[in-house]
Amino acid sequence: MRKMRSYKGYAIIFTLLLCWIWMLFYILNVLVGGIVGVVVACLATLLTCYIVKERIERRIFIQFLEVSKERLHVLEELIDTSENILDEIANITESDVKCSVRNSQIQQDLQHFYHKLVSSDLEIVYKYMEYDSIVRVKNKLSSLKELSEKASFNDVDAVSAVEDISEVYIIFDTNRQSVEEILKIKIN
Repeated sequence: MRKMRSYKGYAIIFTLLLCWIWMLFYILNVLVGGIVGVVVACLATLLTCYIVKERIERRIFIQFLEVSKERLHVLEELIDTSENILDEIANITESDVKCSVRNSQIQQDLQHFYHKLVSSDLEIVYKYMEYDSIVRVKNKLSSLKELSEKASFNDVDAVSAVEDISEVYIIFDTNRQSVEEILKIKIN
């Protein structure tokens, strides 16, 4: 009988070993499943973050394009106004009109230019302009305001007005070129 008990002991040990191996595989299966689940969740989070980042960048780019188009439109209007005023002043200067009449016409053109600048949406232009350009335009605007409000407009004032208008034209034209370059770079 004694031998029989030893087989029962082996059977119990073998059964316990099988149960332990089964539990180990069960735990490993759960652990592997948990690890795989965590890895998949991390990858999904990274993918979601990347997609959200791309959408935000795209939205920012579209907003930049819209603002840049609006800014270019305002700049084009201001540049056209500057060119027209400078052409009119050049025509007045080349004509055989008396000095006082010529100066009063230049002052009228200057007033028209100043009011066009003040009434335009300069905040859109200023928003993306370099600080030194903004300061220069604002200084020229104050100078143009003083010249346009003068009671007696002489040759020195006329020359100063033409220089100020030319300077503002150059600033706007340079700014327009930089916006167009940025748009070319951003689009490509």
